Amino acid sequence: GLLKDPGSDAWVKVLSSLDCKYSFEPQVIPCSITWRRNVPSTPSTPDGPMVKTEEEKEVLVLVEPEDFLKRLFSLTQPDLNQVLPLAGLEGSSTKTYSLAVVGLDAYRRYPVFVPLVDVLRVSPRSLLLQALVVLQLWGNTKVLFLDTWQEFGQHVSALTKAIAKRPYKRQLESQELPFCTAGAWASGVRVEKDGTGLWQVWKRQIQQFNRVSPATAAAIAEAYPSPSLLLQAYEECGTEDEKRLLLSNIPVKSDVSGKDRRVGPDLSRRIYLFMVSTNPDLVLDLST
Repeated sequence: GLLKDPGSDAWVKVLSSLDCKYSFEPQVIPCSITWRRNVPSTPSTPDGPMVKTEEEKEVLVLVEPEDFLKRLFSLTQPDLNQVLPLAGLEGSSTKTYSLAVVGLDAYRRYPVFVPLVDVLRVSPRSLLLQALVVLQLWGNTKVLFLDTWQEFGQHVSALTKAIAKRPYKRQLESQELPFCTAGAWASGVRVEKDGTGLWQVWKRQIQQFNRVSPATAAAIAEAYPSPSLLLQAYEECGTEDEKRLLLSNIPVKSDVSGKDRRVGPDLSRRIYLFMVSTNPDLVLDLST
């Protein structure tokens, strides 16, 4: 059913670009997509671990605009079965359904759509909102309206990648620090034996202050390339006000406007208090 539309080749091309296997098979729900995962199981054999296939709980159902609108027009009361016959399916309580309607806005401009509205004398927008309430709140069914088959393919691609990453995310959540994210920031900075990389570590420490951009952190780290040099500069200041304002006039180049700006007295004060204060409960940010 997913291949009947002439424009469906656009989303099949997107599907072919994914690093996964796919096949077209009869489904319990017509025009639907389901996912299966090959998982190693125990016990293992001498030839290697046994592999079993598990079906994911996500089901993506493609609904034709005409069929979707006809079901809306037959909706006389909030009944999930009238909008889409999902509730009576076996295992429907353990599945997560989502609907994709491709080209609904274009279909609503067709001549066949206007007489239906005139006969019922109802607002198409009112019917649509009522159906969304039934599907999303009562039936826990997500609804996605897409303009083209290309967008449908992109949605299938994004959903497939999210399902593929699910075991990895579960593993992260089971670890001691699940809030640690992947990427360049979480990977840290490599520090060599000769000290290469320490400046990058110092810059990232400055950037952890609230409302500090990478450009601002780099400007401070260039003026004082290490914490010890900054502490030495504080000791050379004569008054407390001079220490608090030590960093305020450091120029910061803006990548957007190209004009120089300053670190400012607020950040200069916060960094100073952080470097010299012995009070563990001190609040550095006055806006909190």
